[in-house]
This record gives sequence, structure tokens and C-alpha cells, in this order.
Amino acid sequence: MNSPQTILFAANSPGEIAGWLRPLVREARRRWPATRLVVILLPCTFASGSEGRVARDLVGVDEVLPASRFLRLLAWEGARFRGATLVHLGGDLMYSALLSWRWGLRAWSYMWGRWWWDRAFQGYFVKDPAGVAWLTRRRISADKAHLVGDLVADAVQAALEDLPPTPPPPGRRVSFLPGSRGHEVENLAPFFLEVAEGLARGRPDLAFQMLLSPFLERDRAEQALQAPPHPQVGGRQGRLQGDLLVGPSGVGIRIIREGHLGALASSTLALTIPGTKTAEAACLGVPHLMLLPLNRPELLPFVGMLGLLDWLPGGNRLKGRMLLTMKKNIGFLAQPNLLAGEALVRELVDVLTPARVVDEAARLLEDPQELARQSSRLRDLYQSSLGTAGRIFDRLEGPA
Repeated sequence: MNSPQTILFAANSPGEIAGWLRPLVREARRRWPATRLVVILLPCTFASGSEGRVARDLVGVDEVLPASRFLRLLAWEGARFRGATLVHLGGDLMYSALLSWRWGLRAWSYMWGRWWWDRAFQGYFVKDPAGVAWLTRRRISADKAHLVGDLVADAVQAALEDLPPTPPPPGRRVSFLPGSRGHEVENLAPFFLEVAEGLARGRPDLAFQMLLSPFLERDRAEQALQAPPHPQVGGRQGRLQGDLLVGPSGVGIRIIREGHLGALASSTLALTIPGTKTAEAACLGVPHLMLLPLNRPELLPFVGMLGLLDWLPGGNRLKGRMLLTMKKNIGFLAQPNLLAGEALVRELVDVLTPARVVDEAARLLEDPQELARQSSRLRDLYQSSLGTAGRIFDRLEGPA
């Protein structure tokens, strides 16, 4: 593929836009300055609603097509992309497969594959050998799977290169990562504020920060941060004082709205929900606890048939009850654990209380040897993934 006229990227969730799309756009623009780079946002259960705004802000992106235009894109608007290359990063494979068949696209998928859409794709890019096995179990030929690594490593490295150097902060810092959606921050900001109060007792050297996603609009974020605790979740209601969220006891959490990877890199420990943020912390060598509170399971997005229940009246409550019965069989959720095939970081998947999280976090904070061991193993895990975007485009440049 020599200097393609257009490359399409299909995606539609925060992790795909921030963690995978960014390094691909950067590498494509470096190789082919004149190539048109277009982002197609697909309908997706995990979308925050702000993917279009964030994608348009990426340097190098020429056009962003919202999910609402998909049917027009499939019916007639896609004619201008006939024969282009498409890289599917997320959302239902059906959408990319239909576009591929309709407009003769040279389509590839990062990580995902299903045999009933397999004929639409030239091949698949996977993070590790387990990804190849995952595809073959789904009746996809191993010959179509290409081991390239995890794109998050490139995204983190690029973000750090763009940040100005800063001296390490004094003392120890705990970071809270509540998620990309308003309801996640609304439920977890009070929860994390009570956790901060518990950890602060007897530990005057601890400072706290909460890293807000760029996918969360500022007005919505301020409202969510100051929400009262939900009875099923618990916590302390805080008030914003400048860039500090302050609780009733006077303990404050600094709110970080920009440069979150630099702030995360300075952390002694992070407390985060599942998602790309666990891989980002691992790339930076930041030990973390992954939390999936099942206190309000009806709010959790999910893939497959369970996720479709959200579209039915009362279906989210049924989904929540089913998730509670499945919690012991979910398997690893933290991305470094999935990549390593073992529990490098602790996962708490349960109905959680702030007191339980304080106990787990305090146990780590009081064990510097364990923190150092975890930091080293996490950083080493992602070293081989540096250069993933380049390996993807090396493959795309090969014969069709």
C-alpha cells in the first residue's frame, strides 16, 4: 500500500479513541502526510457521547463521521471511500463488515473477530499469542492473525513526549480514576472521597488527585463531582473549592483535567475502574487496584446479549441481577492481568464499601517492596509493545 488516498478508522468508545486511535493517527500522518484520515464513529454501548469532540481534536484527523450518519454512509455516502483501507478498533464488527462489503474496503480489525464476518476482513492484529488463540477458538484461521503488541504503549509514550518535564512531587500520591461517563463520576467521587479520608488517617505524607477523562464535559463533571452519595454506593459529599474537591473532614482531592498521564506517572498508587486506564497505569509502572463496584450493576455497560438488555424496558435491572450471579466467573478485567495471564494487580469485583477499599489500598501503601515489585513487572510487561502502530502499518503496506 503506497501512499493511500484515505484510511478509515472505525471506533466509538473512550478507550479506543484515547488509547488506540491516537498512536495510529500519529504514525499514519508521519508516513503519509497527504493521506486523508477519517474516523467513523459506530453505535456502541460503551460510548460516552463525547468521542466525536475528542477525535476531532486529535492532530492529523481530517474528518469525523458521527454514528448517526452510519446508515447514510452505508447506503450512499460511502461511495467516496470505495477501495479505501479500514482499520476496525471497536464497536460491533457488523458495521465495519457491512461497509467493507458495500464499498470494497480493504478492512482489518484490531483484536476483534467473529467467523460470520470473517470474509469481510483481510486480517486481524492482536496484542499477544493469547489473542491468536482467542481468534482460532472463534473459527478464524491463525494465518490471518498478526501479532503486533498493545497500542496503549505507543499512546502513553507519545503523550509523555509531549509533556514538559516536571520534578517529582514531594511525599506519596494516590490517584483516583473514576471513568469517562457522568454517572461513573457521580457515583465514585463521593466513594473515593471517603476512601481518601480513610487513607489520610495516620498518613500525613499522602496527597490525593482525581484524573478526569477528557470525554467528560466540564459542566457535567462539576455537577457529578459534587453529587451526594448514593445509598447503595456510599461515600462523602464534597464541594469544589477551585481545583480541590473537599470533604466534610477537610481532606481534599486535587482535580486534574489535563495532562492526566503526567499526573498518573507521579503516583505511588492508583485506584481505577476497568478499561484502558489500567493499561496506561501499567505502561507507566504505576501499581494499582482495579475496582468494579457491583453496588449498582444495572449501570454497568456490557458486551453481547447482556448489553442488549439495556434497550428493553426494565432490562437493565435484569442485566444487573445476572451480573451479580456471574461475578465469580468473570475472569480477569484489568488489562495488564489479561496481557500477562496472571493477577499482577489486585482486582476487586464485588459490592464494595469505602472501608474495604481503604483496607486493600493501605495494605499496598504499607508494603514498599510489593509496590516496587509490581511497578517493575508492569513496566516490563509493556516494553515489547512499543512500536505497535508501526508494525500495524508495516503489515498494511504489504500486498493485498
